[in-house]
Amino acid sequence: MENEHNLSDAAAPTVSTQDSALSHLVSCANLGAGMVVTLVVGGQVVAGELVSGQEYALYTAKSIRSIEGDGDLKNSIALFFDGLANDYRVEEGHDIPLHYLHIKDPSWMTGNGGWTSVKGTILRVHIAKVSGFSLGKAKNA
Repeated sequence: MENEHNLSDAAAPTVSTQDSALSHLVSCANLGAGMVVTLVVGGQVVAGELVSGQEYALYTAKSIRSIEGDGDLKNSIALFFDGLANDYRVEEGHDIPLHYLHIKDPSWMTGNGGWTSVKGTILRVHIAKVSGFSLGKAKNA
């Protein structure tokens, strides 16, 4: 019986489920060295340019402020993203969060092997949800 208990303890995961190679590339993007990647997320294949969290947050804040509607309400929503952009600032002694990656102008692979692209947006993905990745993307993506 005691051996069974030890075996189950040994089988328990002891390392992060976040891919260290992908995390390294996200760190580089957060410092301004983005690149094109293809990801597998939740069974879907998505491709695009890996960009910084700061670019994502600033773009989102700007997009919210540009829509029609009550200026005070839009600004209060956008302020959250202004604060998020500050979290991603590149500054000596500041640790940039490393939980999400950001894909500019994402393209999704369709069921027939084609691609559907969404230009003018940035997709935010939890890094731990990525089950596979490669550098680059298909020519038609």
